[in-house]
Amino acid sequence: MIETIYVENFMRIDERVTIDLNPVTVLVGGNGSGKSSVLKALHWAVRCAALRDWRGNTTLEQMDYTPSRAFQELAHKKRIQNKADLPKIKVGFLDATGAETEIAISSARNDAGAKVSIDGPLTTTLTSENPATAYIPGIAGLAEFETVLAAPILHRRASSGEGGSVLRHILLDLAGDAAGGTEHVELMELAEWVSKVLPGSQFWVKFDRIRDVRIDAHFLTPAMREVGRTIANQRRPLEMAGTGYLQVVQIFAYLLKFRPSLLLIDEPDAHLHPGTQERLISALEEAAVAFPETKFLITTHSPHLVRNCGPRTSVQWMEDGQLRRDNESTIRLRMGWGSLDKEVMIFTEDDDVSAIQAILAQWPDLARRVLLWPTFGQSSIPHGKTIAKLRERHGIPVLVHRDRDFMSDADVEAWEDKRGLTQYDVPLWTPDGSDIESCFCSPQHVAAALNVLAPVAERIVDNALASFNQRDIRMDFENALSGAISILPAENRSSLGGRWAELGEFGVLTIKGKALLKSIERATREEFIANNEPRNLSLLPRLRQPLRGMEIATSLKVELEQVLGR
Repeated sequence: MIETIYVENFMRIDERVTIDLNPVTVLVGGNGSGKSSVLKALHWAVRCAALRDWRGNTTLEQMDYTPSRAFQELAHKKRIQNKADLPKIKVGFLDATGAETEIAISSARNDAGAKVSIDGPLTTTLTSENPATAYIPGIAGLAEFETVLAAPILHRRASSGEGGSVLRHILLDLAGDAAGGTEHVELMELAEWVSKVLPGSQFWVKFDRIRDVRIDAHFLTPAMREVGRTIANQRRPLEMAGTGYLQVVQIFAYLLKFRPSLLLIDEPDAHLHPGTQERLISALEEAAVAFPETKFLITTHSPHLVRNCGPRTSVQWMEDGQLRRDNESTIRLRMGWGSLDKEVMIFTEDDDVSAIQAILAQWPDLARRVLLWPTFGQSSIPHGKTIAKLRERHGIPVLVHRDRDFMSDADVEAWEDKRGLTQYDVPLWTPDGSDIESCFCSPQHVAAALNVLAPVAERIVDNALASFNQRDIRMDFENALSGAISILPAENRSSLGGRWAELGEFGVLTIKGKALLKSIERATREEFIANNEPRNLSLLPRLRQPLRGMEIATSLKVELEQVLGR
């Protein structure tokens, strides 16, 4: 039984990565983190070792699986060569006693293939005729048809990772001798396992050894059933199934057929609905109990799959070709929240995050590091104590965004104190205007976005202001401000009338940005149509985007840099 594996000097992985295996082990991490490199290294090394000749050579033609035909380039940022003193690709396996079996790969003389050595107590297991590793990288569809293959050829094609070329044949082997006649044979055990993920699935296979030249496989799901028709008239050829469906079938067909020491599954969530992803990991954990000789090693980007992992599964985080030694509960939590590869979390009161996303896009290096978490209103922003606990559990800095809603700086500071942000050292960012959309409402931004002169932009903004009823605006202003400061002690609040006067009464500073921006868009349409310039209306979407050379909401950038620098 394989308990631990390691990989060294392969593709994304430079220094040795050692992974302790649970019955099910899930690798998470961003693109290019090295997750898939681990699976490819394991499968390629084992296949090269199994197929090597008496000299230890495996030619390219003999390799039934290789991540690249330019296999000499598979080492990390270097080329493997036929020199004893140069680094080799190394893949290792430790059994329950801690005894080590290592496969080392370099280039054969004259680049005629791979030079492979294997040494250790698991050598016989890893190089047996029955594949020790089964690799499932995802299935793009079935071959048009399949014919019967000799067992060694079937094993080699299955090992190639191209499950679509032999899946029907594997189903035929699962049926055994019963599938040699003129009638379809139902595959009950396969249906039982697949149905744990895709409920109600059924499968049949047939190959008449006297009359048939192709293997015939069918499937049936509850959605395909029609009242009054026989099953034979309802089931459909297997190639008509969807990609995600076929991949689930492949996983369990390979498990039942080969019962490998390692079942390597690369991103099985790619074509599955979130609920199906959750059922898949549960089924694999159940399979790990039913097939204790097999360890399951899976890569995923899916928070749904990770959230549903049980105690039989370990979740490990890869980054830059190495494992991060974070607490597993933290990894699961961050994966479930989508914060795994993020460096700061912004709790934002906006349910529509498009405006703050547009602002963050001004600074791509910062934007890639930010996770936005909408709270659907400022009243739902968590208390500072709650945010501090989340910050500690996630191991990630946090910034809170709430709209200013016409509050003064003193009001904002009092609100921070009241909500516990100051006490628990949780930073807050508020826009200079009433809300985020107000950042896009200045005449300077309007002129640049619409490619018009400053007087035209000022006229558009003036026309937008003229469309409002001043009495309604005063009422909206007072409602927004009184709602924002209602939790503050009376002696710490701005007076509604005083704050209205401070902001210049009716004008850009006393209208909510969301409403003003919409009015500016309407005024722009009227301006262009009145001047017979309808083609310029294509510029309207630029009003809601920061423009190159005209940075807006710079205070958000400053706040983020301070948070990340702590």
